[in-house]
Amino acid sequence: MRRARPATRGFVLVNALVMVAALSVVALALLSRAEDGRLQVLATSQAVQLELNLDAYEALARAMLTADPGGADHLREAWARDDNDLPLERGRVAGRMRDLQGAFNLNWLANPEDEASRDAFDRLLLQLGVAPRVGDMIVAQLAPGGSSQIRSVRATGVAEDPPGGVALMLDQLSIPSRDLARLSPHVTVLPGGSRLNVNTTSPQVLASFLPGVNVAALDALFSQRRTEPFLSVDDFIARMVETLGAEQAAALDRERIGVASDWFEVEITARLEGREATRLAVLRRFPLPEGAKVAYRLDKW
Repeated sequence: MRRARPATRGFVLVNALVMVAALSVVALALLSRAEDGRLQVLATSQAVQLELNLDAYEALARAMLTADPGGADHLREAWARDDNDLPLERGRVAGRMRDLQGAFNLNWLANPEDEASRDAFDRLLLQLGVAPRVGDMIVAQLAPGGSSQIRSVRATGVAEDPPGGVALMLDQLSIPSRDLARLSPHVTVLPGGSRLNVNTTSPQVLASFLPGVNVAALDALFSQRRTEPFLSVDDFIARMVETLGAEQAAALDRERIGVASDWFEVEITARLEGREATRLAVLRRFPLPEGAKVAYRLDKW
């Protein structure tokens, strides 16, 4: 038998190496595709789990409001806690609730005959260091005929039971970002007939309805509220007379204020293996047996 010549052996070796290399490329491509598929499945699974965690906290918030005994709503109740951070397998979910009726309702400004609201809003802007022109911009958007300037609700927002009013969400209004940051802790958008909850409102918002109020006396009124929430409007007015005087109490429109709330906002953050999702949901509480329901929600990923 004749031995293969060295050149022939070399040619066979090169072909074998080329084939091995080709097979390696195919194998790597298949492995890469399998890994991409695995990562895609993992990402989808994480997204589903994150959404379930957001849903779970939202359900907890609804149950908390539904179980509330009613009457006066104040900052000593369970819904007002800001340390609701719950550990979960591979992650966490945290949230906090805010009483929207403790804020100035910008939809009050939609009524051009409500001069008291416009005057109060101007005073609030002054306290917060926001230029009057920004107030004029907001009023123009909310006034009759100005709704064309209001941005539509983002596609990612889900409105199940819209609250009504000219604006549904605060970020529909064209407000400079710096001024929005100053305003947002103190303002909201709700139906125009909503009342201001004196148990949860900020000193700035309450002072805006009390021109010339004595700030020190107002601080004393809020100090009382921390330990003894106002049980009724009459209770609030009586303590207001004691601390601020009868003249200030008479100047406040009793139809504007209340001690209970139906509208709440819950901010939720879910974390899972390095991924994060957030939800902003507005809840409306109805009398039993309906309880608290979602008015709208907005998720961010």
